[in-house]
Amino acid sequence: MKAAVLLALAVPALAIDNGIGLTPPMGWRSWNCYHADVTQMLMENVMDKMAERNRTVNGKVMSIADLGYVHVGLDDNWQACGKGVNGSFHDADGNPIINTATFPSMKNMTDHGHSLGLSVGWYMNNCICKETQFTDPTYIAKHMQQSAKAVADFGFDGVKLDGCGEFRNLTWWGDLLNATGRPIMIENCHWGQTVPGQTSGDAPCTGTTMPSNCPYNFFRTCGDINNHWDSMFANLQTTTPYQDINTPLARPGAWAYPDMLEVGNLANHNEDRAHFGAWCIVSAPLILGYDVTNEDTTDRVWDIISNTEAIAVNQAWAGHPGRLVHSVGGSSPTTQLWSKPVSTSSVAAFVINNDPSNGYNVTISMTDLGFASTQQVTVRDIWEHKDLGTITGTFATDEMVGHDSRFYTFTASN
Repeated sequence: MKAAVLLALAVPALAIDNGIGLTPPMGWRSWNCYHADVTQMLMENVMDKMAERNRTVNGKVMSIADLGYVHVGLDDNWQACGKGVNGSFHDADGNPIINTATFPSMKNMTDHGHSLGLSVGWYMNNCICKETQFTDPTYIAKHMQQSAKAVADFGFDGVKLDGCGEFRNLTWWGDLLNATGRPIMIENCHWGQTVPGQTSGDAPCTGTTMPSNCPYNFFRTCGDINNHWDSMFANLQTTTPYQDINTPLARPGAWAYPDMLEVGNLANHNEDRAHFGAWCIVSAPLILGYDVTNEDTTDRVWDIISNTEAIAVNQAWAGHPGRLVHSVGGSSPTTQLWSKPVSTSSVAAFVINNDPSNGYNVTISMTDLGFASTQQVTVRDIWEHKDLGTITGTFATDEMVGHDSRFYTFTASN
């Protein structure tokens, strides 16, 4: 087998020195579920559901959090719009002003999450009533310093930094958050405008060290996702610039992120499952966005979000985050093959049917996955949790209906 270039983790500290984000984050965030209608009560109800053990996985009673989905994030509209200086939501000292009608106590909310074994994320540089009115460098510095301080003082474990306001300097954010002494997961939500490899802008970094030297733990590759297949599929394609075969820029410490999962919000089970598999094969953060307090929805997607084999592919690091191998159909692909090394002898492969109406069989060449053409390879079906025997040379899928997928691991036989 042609081994992927293995990149060691023992290198100088992260640029943000938080020691986290070494595997793709997993959790839930409020925007896709509640949008602007979020409250502290709703957030705490979600936390309770994330930690509730009421379903089984491989015969064991588990919670969503037990599967690894431990980061619970509050998105936009916690702020008291217009209550601060110059019509902002920060006071004269630079402190963020909370809308206490909807969020009576941020500290109580983070304490609640921590009591359940969860980590809790916040949101800054907001889009609702965005702040673009400041010009005084002294006040801008106070605003940044006090905002970072508030993240730590309220007990948050992460923060999503959006791109709407003027406070976009992620290097500065990283320095300030690091200076709090609290490990804080940083999400770069600049919609693909601030990415590894840039030499100027809001966060210049090479992105080629291990872990990544970029001042964020995961970075948006695109605009916002919505609950339609075409949006999901288009966002998936935006991960490809960060999948160089030798020097990928999506890696431990800074993961390429095509936005939150819409699993549970798409048209049917096949679409939900394909969406989840697509995020797994490219090592994207697995951030749920459906209403986890709706038991019917959780029942419907449980076999997807609790698929420990798929999650293991997402979390594995064997030198590469996963890449697009083949795309059939030009600018409007019908099928695509993606792959990711998961160990020195195993490769995961994901096949997706982008055609809504027609079924396809796809033949996978083992040489495209890095195996010798004569190598005997065992096949494991991740969706069906079933061994499919040993093959040599090629493997043909069964027919995938519209918007369906197949997910396998291929392992070299001794």
